[in-house]
Order: sequence, then C-alpha cells, then structure tokens
Amino acid sequence: PAPSFAQSANIQGISSSVSRSRVTFAKGKSSTTINGAEDRIYVLRAKAGQRLTLNVTNLGARAGVVLYNSKGKLVKGFNGYALGNGKSFTYKLPSTGDYYILGYGGPTYHVYDFSVSIK
Repeated sequence: PAPSFAQSANIQGISSSVSRSRVTFAKGKSSTTINGAEDRIYVLRAKAGQRLTLNVTNLGARAGVVLYNSKGKLVKGFNGYALGNGKSFTYKLPSTGDYYILGYGGPTYHVYDFSVSIK
C-alpha cells in the first residue's frame, strides 16, 4: 500500500486502515525520535506560530515519512527511494490543532527513523 500512502493528499483517506499514536515529549524536551517499520500515523498537538521540524535520518528503500497539517492536507513527504536520508524540513504552523505524521514501511517493512521537534 505504500505508493497510495505517498500519493494520498489527505490523511482521512488512509486513517481508517492505519494505527495511530500520540507523540509526546519527555519533560523539558521539545523533540523526540521515532523509529519504526509498521505503518502508523503519529499525532502531534501544536500551536499556531510554532515551528515543526522533521529530520529524517534513515529511510529504507520503500519507507516514507509524510507530514499533514491540522486539516489533514498533505504538507511534505519523504521517501527512501527518491529522497534518501539526512533530509530536514521546517514548517511554521498556521493553526492550533493536531498535526499528522505518517510513517510507512512499505510492503516489506523497511525501517524509517525521524525526529520531530516543536519550537
């Protein structure tokens, strides 16, 4: 299912078939690292005006990490096949609410590693 994930412009189109986890930060921290191979939607609550930074450190060939805004619309995506590792992206949040990060491992469970920070 990975190609359809990568092309999905709206998180609602895939949310019924993918598990969700709420992203939390350790006390006093503004970032966390997420490692996985299973398809999962990471939900992060943030405020308007904050900056969300995604730093993708490892993507298997068919893995990907995709950011969706609080309305569920696609903002930016990374995939191992075309974009590789060591990519970073910062997004100034236009509104307060939940933001969604889709991590997917592809049909053969390739690994994805990324950090997310809010400042």
